[in-house]
This record gives sequence, structure tokens and C-alpha cells, in this order.
Amino acid sequence: MKPRAFFPSISVACLALALSACRPVDETRFLNFDAETSAGALTSGWSGFEKTGDNDSFVWAQARTSTVTVSSRAKGDQLVRFRCWPFGFPGSPAQVATLFVNGGRIDSVPLAGGARVYSFATPEALWKSGPNEIRFEFTYAEAPKDRVPGNSDPRTLSVAFDWLEVLPAKPEKKG
Repeated sequence: MKPRAFFPSISVACLALALSACRPVDETRFLNFDAETSAGALTSGWSGFEKTGDNDSFVWAQARTSTVTVSSRAKGDQLVRFRCWPFGFPGSPAQVATLFVNGGRIDSVPLAGGARVYSFATPEALWKSGPNEIRFEFTYAEAPKDRVPGNSDPRTLSVAFDWLEVLPAKPEKKG
């Protein structure tokens, strides 16, 4: 009986491992802020998943700082867009959201009442290949029970998020 050569199978396994390491990084393009698409991406400062009256999923940022992790190939400038609405109460100050990518401050925007879409252009230099942190900082986070008569919700809420997307920024057309 001839002994089996196991070296070819080891070579094949090593080649498969090497090729898998060369695969391009998957990119996060869209988070629907639901358990199916966002559970592992919401890294800090978020409440549980909820539904609107229209059965649309969303999640509250329940702190003055909330972070989400997305994957990127770090190719080109990116556009970060999201749909959100601030927690408001009688006499509430303007809620302002400031966006950071991997610690680099992008910009701030005052959030209007009601659900709106906001967009931030972000430079390629802030993105890295693999996991990237998008951080939101807000003016306030307040408990509805302390601010809205008859409300018993003890969580601190700042902004509700419906979805977030990261898209390649389109180059400006010349001429």
C-alpha cells in the first residue's frame, strides 16, 4: 500500500488562506438601524431597536456621544448621509449634531424638528481600510420623564436615527 501524500493538501490549504487574505474589504454602504443590518455596528451610546407608527425601524442615540463602526476600502472621499430627528421637549434648546470620522471632526449641523436627511462630505484622508468609527456628538441628551409631562421614559435621548449610508462622493464636474 502506497502512503498518502498530505503535502499537496497542506499546500492547497495555505494557498486558500493566502487568497482569502487578499480579498477586498467589504464596505458598509447602508445601515437601516434594525437588528438585521445594524446590531454589530452600533458600538456605544444607543438604545434598543424600535418601530415608528408606520412600522419603520429606528434607534435612539441615548447619550451626548454615540458611535457606529462601518467598514471601508478607504478609496476616495465619502459622503455620510443619515435620516434622523431630535428629541424635543417644551423649551428645548436647538439640538446640534457634530460628526467625526476616526477622530477627525467633519462639521456640525443644527437638527430641525421632524425627520430630515443630513449629509456630510468626508475626505479620503480620514478613512482607513477596514473598520472605521463614525462618532456623533450632540448638544443634549435628556430623559423624557424629566421633560415631558406624563412621560415615564427614564432613558436619556438625544436623536433618533432611521438609517445611515456611506457613499462615494461624486467628483465635481468641470466646465
